[in-house]
Amino acid sequence: MGSNIFRDVQIPLLWGQRAVVQDEEGRLSVIDLSSREAKLEVLSDEPAEGAAYSPRDDGFVVLDDRGRELYSYNPRDNVLSSISLGLPECQVTKSVMRIGGNTFSGNRVVGSAVGIAVTETSVSIGAPLPPGLAKLAL
Repeated sequence: MGSNIFRDVQIPLLWGQRAVVQDEEGRLSVIDLSSREAKLEVLSDEPAEGAAYSPRDDGFVVLDDRGRELYSYNPRDNVLSSISLGLPECQVTKSVMRIGGNTFSGNRVVGSAVGIAVTETSVSIGAPLPPGLAKLAL
C-alpha cells in the first residue's frame, strides 16, 4: 500500500473505524467495522453492492442508513475525504500514502494488528485493534 510493506498485519490502514485495503492494480476498498457486522462500502474503486451512496463529478459520497453524508471518495486520485467523520483526508497511491499533512512511503510494518491507524486526533504506526470493531474476515 503506497510503497509501504505490511506483513502479518490484519488491517493495513484503519481510517477511523474503516479498514482500507488496496489491490495489486491500486484500487481501494473500504470496509466499515463500526457495527457488529463488517459492511463493505467501496469495492475496487466503486460503490459496493447495497452501499448507500450519491454520485459526484469526481467520484461518489458514501451515506449512512439515514442518508447522512459520511465521506467522499475520488477514485481517479484515490482520495478519501471525511464529510462528517472528523478524519483527516487520506490518499493512497501505489507509491505513497498521504494522511492529512503526513506522507508515508517505504515503511515496513510487521506483526501488528493495524499497520497505520488514523483517528480524529492522531496517526500511529503499528497499533492494536481498537475494542468494539467488527471482525474483518477476508
